[in-house]
This record gives sequence, C-alpha cells and structure tokens, in this order.
Amino acid sequence: MADVETDLRARWRAATSAETPYARVVFDTALARAVRDHDNWRALSEAAVRDDGDIDESFRVAFKRYFVTDYVFVEDFIDLLARALASAPTFAIKARLGTFLNQLLEGEATLFRESLRALWNIDADDAASVRAIGDDDVATAMSTFLRRVAEDGDWLSRVAVVAVAEGLYLSWGLRVVDDDVRKVASGLVDRASAERALYAKWVWPLHSSEEFQRAVCAFVEAFNDAWRDADDDSKTRCEAVVREMLDLERAFTELLSSS
Repeated sequence: MADVETDLRARWRAATSAETPYARVVFDTALARAVRDHDNWRALSEAAVRDDGDIDESFRVAFKRYFVTDYVFVEDFIDLLARALASAPTFAIKARLGTFLNQLLEGEATLFRESLRALWNIDADDAASVRAIGDDDVATAMSTFLRRVAEDGDWLSRVAVVAVAEGLYLSWGLRVVDDDVRKVASGLVDRASAERALYAKWVWPLHSSEEFQRAVCAFVEAFNDAWRDADDDSKTRCEAVVREMLDLERAFTELLSSS
C-alpha cells in the first residue's frame, strides 16, 4: 500500500510540475492557490475529528449551505463529464472518464441525496427547497458555466474544467487527510455523528482516496496532452474558461466560511 501511495504522489507531482501546461495555466496561478490552500479545508477536517459538542454551530450552518449548493449543480457537472467522454480523443481517457462518471453517480451523488434526507430532512428532488437552503447566486453561476462549456466547449475546454475542479479538490484533500479523518469516515469512532462522518467522507475517500488520485492524475495528464496539441484559438478559449472556473471555485469554497 505504501508503494502504491508513493507512486501516486510521484505521478501527481509529475503531472503538476512547473514545466507542465497545467501548472502554468491552472495550478500555480494565484487564483488556484487561493482555492487549494484555503483555510476552510483545514477547518473541515478538524470538525470531522472533534467531539460533536465542540463543533461550532456557525460551521455546521456553513457546511450545510456549501453542501446543498454543490448538489444544485452536480447534475450539470455530470452532463459535462458525459460530453467530455464523448469528445475524448482516445479510448484510455474515455474509459477513465466513464469509470469516474459511474463512481460519481453511484458514490458522491448518492451520498448527496442520502445525506440531504438523513441530516436535514430535505427531499433531493424538491428543487425549490434545495435552492432555498443553498447559495442560489453561486449555484446558478456555476450551473450556467458548466452548461455552456458542456454544450459549446471543445475537448480542451471540457477536460480543463474536469482537471481544474478535481485537481483542486485532490490538492486540498491530500493536504488535510490523516488517519483520524479516515477512522471517522470508516465508522471506526464510537459516537461520531452522521454529520461528522459526512465531513470526514468529503475529505476521504471522496477527495483523497487512491482511486480518486488515479482518476485526477489521468485528467491532468489528458489536459497537458490536449494543451500541447491545441491550436492558439483553442488555447485562448481554454484560458478564459480556466479563469472563470477558478473564480467560481473560489466563491464556492468561501461558502464554507463560518463567519
């Protein structure tokens, strides 16, 4: 297991190293750093391992707003993944996107729906109730953006959105995950509430497991290859897409702020 983890970390470093297109266009920009290094991710992992009575109520409210907002646009992200799969140039990346899409549908999307009902008695299919709890401005802006790229973007722009979103999540996931978080997520801590378990699962396995690392490395590598093969017009459009995506990700991440 240690060797697998070491190999995955090395692959991740290579895919995001300074000389790569991903580093120059996405990962090493000020906007990307603001998202992946945000203090809110540390606050999330710390809340997961605290006793329930020690979790600040304002954080509970902030996470609920963040989580529900994410659910509002998850179907648009699923649609973008499907369009990216359709336009992918090789069987290998089609297979990786297809596997990830299936995992998203059966894993993360199911977790959304079950948690909305179990924790807050929200019907996931009641769009009005869901939007009333989330941040409608952020959700609408992200949904509009994802739909536009899904419908009008080329392969480079579509894979860029996937690589930006999941690359940022993997970066913060690897930074804040630890054995205590894994224990809570795995149900190995007595009297840990379902809410704490959700905090922990958001870090691991959803955004730092070995399978997630493999998928994200493949997406970032695909972005690097697509960028090198693209013409100048495609690159210019992609740069604008990346900037808009990073702005939206920063606004989304700041929903976790409890103040």
